[in-house]
Amino acid sequence: MNDPHSYPHRNVKWPPKDQMVIGVHAIRELFDHAPERLIRIFTVKGKGERKSELLESCEKKGIPIVYTSLDDLTKMAGSESHQSLVAHIRGRSFLDVKEFLEKTEEQERVFVLMLDQIFDPQNFGAILRSAECFGVDAVAWSKNRGCDLTPVVAKSSCGASEIIPLIRISNLADSVEKFQKGGFEVVAALLDPKSESAFGFKYAPKTVLVVGSEGEGIQPLIQKKADRSIYIPMSGKIGSLNVAQATAVLLALNNLD
Repeated sequence: MNDPHSYPHRNVKWPPKDQMVIGVHAIRELFDHAPERLIRIFTVKGKGERKSELLESCEKKGIPIVYTSLDDLTKMAGSESHQSLVAHIRGRSFLDVKEFLEKTEEQERVFVLMLDQIFDPQNFGAILRSAECFGVDAVAWSKNRGCDLTPVVAKSSCGASEIIPLIRISNLADSVEKFQKGGFEVVAALLDPKSESAFGFKYAPKTVLVVGSEGEGIQPLIQKKADRSIYIPMSGKIGSLNVAQATAVLLALNNLD
């Protein structure tokens, strides 16, 4: 084919990376919760019970199925983990901090997860999955200081990236101040002598929990702006969890309140 960004024998452009979801589970979750966002499904000829059921469901909903090569799917997704399924989806909307604060002003309890310097798409996706499972009201992050939404993130999140409210921001430190002015307490996850144990920790009714990567952590400016900080006590020989595991623990503990 002459144009490397076109499908064979079709005058259709490859979808932008932020308009693709890959993998059976992630596409199934999107189909179950927001089928109107599915534009078309790209796949290859072949059997597979879960895949066949999903394609049949999509066809019944009138969602077009396009058959192409496995190599094209891999190039399209930028990954080999697509499980021979790539969905072109309608772009989702993102909230800004002001809009979110206005939307939740009358709510008594609001929990926001803020991500700083999470560059690994697998971790980003796993965090989004945990956030959705534990009822987080929104996830905020800056693509300038971490990974942005990609097909791999969507797959790792099992579709949570397309369901949970997302706040994409340009300046995390300024956003921290906006949340604080809006009545939120900002809690940083830090391994620091002044940090409080996460076990028994009581979150404020309106909280922003900030987590950072194992390598870079939370930037110093945000650490200074945080109202409180917490850590997870360890008893094993390995002294830390990766950020996705630690975030899941912190969110689970919050659900025990």
